[in-house]
Amino acid sequence: MKTSQLNRAFTLIELLVVIAIIGILAGLLLPVLAGAKKKARTMKSVANQKQIGAGYTGYLGDHDGWFPIVTGPASVGGKQGDGMASTGKPLPALVARLYGAKTPANERPLNEYVGDPKIFHDPLDIGGGKYNLYSCWESLGNSYQPQVADDMFRVKRVLGVSTEPADSYEGKSMHEFELTTHNAVDKKIIQGDWNWPYDREDAWHGVKGYGRHVMLYGDMHVEQFVFPPTSTLLKWMLRPPPDPAFTWW
Repeated sequence: MKTSQLNRAFTLIELLVVIAIIGILAGLLLPVLAGAKKKARTMKSVANQKQIGAGYTGYLGDHDGWFPIVTGPASVGGKQGDGMASTGKPLPALVARLYGAKTPANERPLNEYVGDPKIFHDPLDIGGGKYNLYSCWESLGNSYQPQVADDMFRVKRVLGVSTEPADSYEGKSMHEFELTTHNAVDKKIIQGDWNWPYDREDAWHGVKGYGRHVMLYGDMHVEQFVFPPTSTLLKWMLRPPPDPAFTWW
């Protein structure tokens, strides 16, 4: 006896139904995958800043407890930036100099303590900020901004800047004794991703409308922190002064 086999093709309607189901599943999965990818990159930023914290600790050990003196906030570590804005034009020369954008990698003091200058590259770095940078890493050579020279936003300065007189407050870096004097070393901000503390749309690690930032503190722990609204912080640009009894200092 011969056995006959019936070959049956899909109908057009069946194909359309399958395509529709695939589209629905993709619509459900893509946001989940995007969220997971962003979370992984945020965790990489946390790991980066933990390693930078270890770099600060090593530097303090080799320099009698003094934090570095730098040419600008970007120049504590990383690579030499190109000094370009997102417009395709160079940043104003004064701005590039104040940020330390063009400082060569071998003159950035923490590089030898972290091993790889790329540790200073945040994987979610999309630039932004006052000067509309296309990437802080590419433009300035560093995705993370320490508190340099001045007390601002209720944060006491950590790094001195070499363009100021050596005996001035702005020209002197903090000594680790200043951290341990107060019983609040875990609240002392050292640095954070470049656009801290603002809650603007260019906050790289923001979620659900909150300008969340990855911050490194005086005891070298790293946490994700949500600052008050920008409207509040702008009122605190120069006062009140840093206070270890406050939420941060």
